[in-house]
Amino acid sequence: MKLKIAQGVAALIALGAVGTSSASAQVRIDAQYALTMAGVAIGKLTWQTRLSPSDYAIVANGRITGFLSLLVSGEGKVSVIGQIRDGRPQPDSFVSMVVREDEKVNVRIGFEGSRVRELQVEEPPLESDRVPIPEAHKVGVIDPLSAFLIPGGDDPMAAEGCMRTLAMFDGRRRYDLALAFKRTDHIKGDNGARKMALVCSIKFTPMSGHRSSSQLVKFLAEGRDIEVWLVPVIGTRLLAPVRLSVASLLGNMVLQATQFETTALTGAAR
Repeated sequence: MKLKIAQGVAALIALGAVGTSSASAQVRIDAQYALTMAGVAIGKLTWQTRLSPSDYAIVANGRITGFLSLLVSGEGKVSVIGQIRDGRPQPDSFVSMVVREDEKVNVRIGFEGSRVRELQVEEPPLESDRVPIPEAHKVGVIDPLSAFLIPGGDDPMAAEGCMRTLAMFDGRRRYDLALAFKRTDHIKGDNGARKMALVCSIKFTPMSGHRSSSQLVKFLAEGRDIEVWLVPVIGTRLLAPVRLSVASLLGNMVLQATQFETTALTGAAR
């Protein structure tokens, strides 16, 4: 939600600002997602990604409204620029700008490998029940956008694609998402054709930075049935999300791709 989108979500720096060699093959992902609760539309997210063999950039814009504002609300932009190292995304800089009611929160993170090198946060005074973030929770982490470019193997549907824990840090909160293999399934693509998806379960564990009284944190940490659907990104060895769902007695919360287009680019076509 981030998973806050899934909420998540997040200016990012202009996508075209990412420089790569003109000789490098590139892939662009243009995706749009709809967020629903019990079938009722409550938000939307756009996601743009540019990948090359050596680097990447992601830009996400999201807005959540309606009755779900009891849990989460607002709108924001998030971006990340990073390197591809050993087939894995490694962020260099992460930027988040979120507006909720009259409050504005701006975050900038500079990474050095998996360690937070620099952190700037502009936000209202912290609430008294905010769990402090120890320095140890800023090591071995990844931002919420880069985390969901999942490295795949020779078989993108292999269970190993799910078997990982994502140590997420968004500048204000540190939490773990433990993924596990659930099944493979089919999902309908933009052209109506059905394609295979790797379905992973997710266990959400808050670590620090969250409010101990947060309804959203309690909602996600109650051992709910959370799953993410991942599909291969053509021209890469990465997987990307097309669906995220959270089970609830009030009705499932679902973030579903309504558009997910991948385009192979040459240096001249950028």
